[in-house]
Amino acid sequence: MTLSVQFQTMLSMAAMGIWIGMAIDTYGRFVHERRKWYWLHFINDLIFWLLQALIVFYVLLHVNHANLRLYIFAALLCGFSFYKALLQTGYKRVLEVMIRIVTQLFRFFVRLFYGLIIKPVKWVISIILAIGILAARWVWAIVFTLLKIVFSPIKWLFRLISRFIPKQTWYNLKGKWLKKAGILISLKNTVKNWFRKQEK
Repeated sequence: MTLSVQFQTMLSMAAMGIWIGMAIDTYGRFVHERRKWYWLHFINDLIFWLLQALIVFYVLLHVNHANLRLYIFAALLCGFSFYKALLQTGYKRVLEVMIRIVTQLFRFFVRLFYGLIIKPVKWVISIILAIGILAARWVWAIVFTLLKIVFSPIKWLFRLISRFIPKQTWYNLKGKWLKKAGILISLKNTVKNWFRKQEK
């Protein structure tokens, strides 16, 4: 291994030490509670460190074909120490600013989505329902008026015929008719009550 390759390896591993320090702080920023979901945190930590090991190995593979030397670990430790001593405070501040910006952008897009899509859709649905209820009321009023017009001659004819029917027979027929008509009247009242509730 030439000196230039060794020098590149040391610089790369020092940079990876800084990267690991930044990754640890970033990971710790989003994982606050350690007492809850212990097994979930254990799995997350395992995945995190496996990912960092794969990143270091990938960089080392491209720099010196993954030849491990003792100075590689020393360079990693130096980079990590350099980050802890000089870069950690500034990085945490930048991280908080970035998190705040991303959070505000997310909230803005949520409000935008609600204002441009959800709210107009709700408004259109409410208008369609109101139009449907109004149309149903109009149809019911028309049908009710037509029924009154159609049954008015029958009612007059029935009254005329009832004058020639004996009273006892009339009372029997009237009682049977009222029983049958009671079902229609109750249905009519139910429909009217439903429309009144919809108006309110």
